[in-house]
Amino acid sequence: MSEARPHQHWCSQGSVAVLGAGMALPGLPISTETLLDMAGLEGKQRSLAIAVAKRLGVRTRHVGRSWRARADILRQGCSNADLAADAMRAALRDAGFGAGDLGYLIAHTATPAQPLPSNAALVADRLGYSGPHVELRQACTGFANALMIAFGLLKEPDARPVAIVGSETGSVFLDVDALDDAQGQLVNLVQMGDGAGAIILGPAAARQEYIHAAWFGAMGLGRHPGLQMRHGGSDRPALLGAGPLVFEHDFAAIGRSGAALFEAGAAVAEANGAALAHVDHIIPHQASGRIGLQLASYFGLPDSRFFVNADRIGNTGSAAIWIALAELRAQGHARGSRTLVLGAEATKYMHGGFVHVVP
Repeated sequence: MSEARPHQHWCSQGSVAVLGAGMALPGLPISTETLLDMAGLEGKQRSLAIAVAKRLGVRTRHVGRSWRARADILRQGCSNADLAADAMRAALRDAGFGAGDLGYLIAHTATPAQPLPSNAALVADRLGYSGPHVELRQACTGFANALMIAFGLLKEPDARPVAIVGSETGSVFLDVDALDDAQGQLVNLVQMGDGAGAIILGPAAARQEYIHAAWFGAMGLGRHPGLQMRHGGSDRPALLGAGPLVFEHDFAAIGRSGAALFEAGAAVAEANGAALAHVDHIIPHQASGRIGLQLASYFGLPDSRFFVNADRIGNTGSAAIWIALAELRAQGHARGSRTLVLGAEATKYMHGGFVHVVP
């Protein structure tokens, strides 16, 4: 057997029609100052958090956390499954469908309501959807693997619509008592936001907006994770009274790898006829409110071509791409416009994307 080639990726062939999209955010936008009041941050750490938020360009975000305790819960109606179901309802309305019209439901999240049953099953209950469903445990590039599945399911021209929903409620995976000792948690506090985004897809059809050239690739073979949650799995079960689960960042490693992930994605896109210079809009991974300016400078493109909403809603992880696409679609696309998605994920250095076309 031959050795694996580095930086392999999978690219789905053909196209799928976009029938509808939607999003859901918990509550009103929260400013950095208000967020720090909720977290009880004062003094030097508060000043540092404000500086970090400004550097990231994140002015507001939406969070479902109740801010009552160290090991906290989400407010009523703001659970992961609640937000995912709300985003799905918005997408179904946009498509003119009911839940019974769907043939398959695909969900992806890094912050499910509980380990079992899957978050997708809880979403199905809320929607009254009785059909098949599956869930991917993945963060910022969950959308790409969900598309790999959807493309396969929609190959037949009479296939029933497939729904994809990405959702995150990471605000409760934060230990407010450790903010003085863990700078990474401070970054998570001001950078991240809760939310959900959904899309309804069908078999390709003439004169219908569509997605093509969807891909997923991994560059993390043998590398230490840039983002991880080490406790809560079967290797390290969460012990009663051990405190809340938290995400851990290796910010230096992530910083060194960001350009390579976007370069890899840009190369795949160009190989599939969607060079960065020849598309109308680019939706990058919503790592920060400044990601558009940074990538515009890096690739030598006008920053107006990059669509970024992380300055308003933070980095919503697995939900980010679908939320951004739903917002951009709501603004209206000119006929013939093309949008390129460049997703990236730090967990094990993965990239993914697709091209969205309005014929």
